[in-house]
Amino acid sequence: MRQLLVWQQAVRGRTFEHIVAHRLLRRFYRSSEASFRNFMERIVVATLALAYLHICHAENASVTEIIAYKGKIAESDIFMTLPEINGGIVGSYHYTRYGTTIPLRGSIEKNHITLTEKTAYSEAEITAEFNSRLIQGIWKSDKASHSFRASALSKSYKNLIGGIDVFKNNESTKIVITFIDGRSQAFEIDTLTDTISIFFEDHNFDGLPDLRVLETSNGSNRTYIVWTYDPSKRAFEHSKEISMLSSPKVLHSEKAILSLSRDGCCRYIASKSVGNEKHSAEYEYEYEYEYEYEYEYEYEKPRGVERVTNVRTNTTITNSISQEEFEQKYLTPMGADGL
Repeated sequence: MRQLLVWQQAVRGRTFEHIVAHRLLRRFYRSSEASFRNFMERIVVATLALAYLHICHAENASVTEIIAYKGKIAESDIFMTLPEINGGIVGSYHYTRYGTTIPLRGSIEKNHITLTEKTAYSEAEITAEFNSRLIQGIWKSDKASHSFRASALSKSYKNLIGGIDVFKNNESTKIVITFIDGRSQAFEIDTLTDTISIFFEDHNFDGLPDLRVLETSNGSNRTYIVWTYDPSKRAFEHSKEISMLSSPKVLHSEKAILSLSRDGCCRYIASKSVGNEKHSAEYEYEYEYEYEYEYEYEYEKPRGVERVTNVRTNTTITNSISQEEFEQKYLTPMGADGL
């Protein structure tokens, strides 16, 4: 009945809430014996009904899209990862020859993108036009100006999806995705977050956007519910394997997914699969601790270990890993989303 009312009144620009309130008031005016007290009671009922229906409506949610790019500045090859939320960008790129991460900040408006980079040595700005999966423009610093060109490694979710609606009550959250061809897909989820955070990113490197939703956030450790897009089914399929990872980061330049967790103040545990190899590492930073009954301190020296397992041969090589190596390979790897 509710859906029929909404459909009948949609053309007139009236919502279901307006219909409820209007009909309650109309019934009152039709009753010649209604008293002023009854009038006030019905006003209260209409107001409460309107408020209740607003609670059941779409919940505010943030939507972040992360796309990786390959390209060139002048004749130098670069790799770039750009997370975008509400038109704002906080990402990074690196020259494949040098491998040093350069942070980027900027914005995108319609088909125009502006990015600013700042390092200890210089500043530069990228202004470019965005056309489908190609970005073309100019990289310019105080000393030089070069052509800029980058191609996206995956499609935008906007090429598949026309709308996202989120409905939340006390028990669960429902996300309804409407595809551009009119089909829809619904997801019933339980999260332990105050707001709903939705991410679109290519997790399996097939050139199509996948979906993840933040499930829990506890300090440095986060978990997500992940779905990968299946083009044969034209739908998102739940990925149990990726959903089990702690604080996953997609390393587009390596075509790997990194799992990273922190235990206590100073111990980190990380793992990732690259081709036929599974890399895992642990690193414990230096920290001090005090004896319970004495005013003496001791320092735990930093130590780290890395294991590389060949999946085909099932052989494992174990080596020590330095702080610099651990941070470069696991804490702040190149080609990640930068979030």
